[in-house]
Amino acid sequence: MSAHSTERVTACFPILERITDGALRQAVVACWMKVWEQSVWPDLTDCPFTVLFPEITLVEHINCVGELVLAAADIAERHNPSLRLDRDFLITGVLLHDVSKLLEIEKGPEGLRWGPLLKLMPHGMYGAIVAVAQGLPPRVANIILSHTRMTNTLPASPEAVLLHYLDYGLADVLRAHRGMHLILDGGPKLGR
Repeated sequence: MSAHSTERVTACFPILERITDGALRQAVVACWMKVWEQSVWPDLTDCPFTVLFPEITLVEHINCVGELVLAAADIAERHNPSLRLDRDFLITGVLLHDVSKLLEIEKGPEGLRWGPLLKLMPHGMYGAIVAVAQGLPPRVANIILSHTRMTNTLPASPEAVLLHYLDYGLADVLRAHRGMHLILDGGPKLGR
């Protein structure tokens, strides 16, 4: 597999295959390809999840959040029989929620740093723009936008709410593990 290939995107994100709608699956891959080609990262696994945790790759983070969200969705539905979460939209949102980090994080002379994209728009905004440009519905854009409080966008679906809380929850678990200020406690918004 060569760099910048759809096969590489598919290999990095095993839950992609759980999207039953082929058009949604193809749009997710197209979003990743577009942003990856604009980035400085030779391979998707080269980009870190955040400047604060450079040893965790973006790919690892998204896969972890995906497993957490899907497990939580199963448990929530089992205990609340009337709840039905749309797995296709949930997985699509999970896979694209941090795609913009490929452009938001860059290597500088002193190491990793937040890039200029974050001065132009809040985290998550570019990913939502790319998603809509690839033909994904506004519902997916809302999942991407509302996963972070940086966009001041409220979740508009149960799927968006679930991703928002589990993504922030994971970030705070990692922060607590290292004795850092929690996002929950008003810690820095950036660096999730």
